[in-house]
Amino acid sequence: MDSSKDSDSIYTNGVRRYHSDRTRIVITMIVVGVRDCVIKEDIFKLDLPFQILNGEVIATEKHILHVINQVKSKEPITNSFWMEILVRASAQRQISTAIEMIGVKTGEGRNICIVCQDESTLREILKHTGGRIDNSVLDLSPEKLEKIRKIYNIKEEYFKNEEDIIKRVCEKISVMEIIK
Repeated sequence: MDSSKDSDSIYTNGVRRYHSDRTRIVITMIVVGVRDCVIKEDIFKLDLPFQILNGEVIATEKHILHVINQVKSKEPITNSFWMEILVRASAQRQISTAIEMIGVKTGEGRNICIVCQDESTLREILKHTGGRIDNSVLDLSPEKLEKIRKIYNIKEEYFKNEEDIIKRVCEKISVMEIIK
């Protein structure tokens, strides 16, 4: 289940780049947490290759790395690579449900997760959102664990430790292939 076996991670200046060769196609993705953003409708209209998620319900960078590997290696559910990231990260097949669960909402003080392919795209997104890169947004806290438990419908008996929670979220993403 550990998707990290199929990729390498490089960390510089607060930005983590993942290089994955799982399907023999090397792809570089940037996954970054950003704190205290202002989200306006214009961000959703940018014609750039990226996905922006609610950082308050992302179960660490491992969650997103697993999603990226699933998007690259599984039959697509959507017509867009970037929408596929949203749908799979939510472990839902319906786009509207995925947006409701983990999509970022407009407003101030939002903590987000940005997934994109290059630093110029990241800079452009940050021009629109403001905020500061802070990957601790993706870390787990007791409050965040409770949110994740609720939205992913994880039973309390599976809440032994943080690593178990991450595994349960990744399992739910993987099971999407079976449950249609």
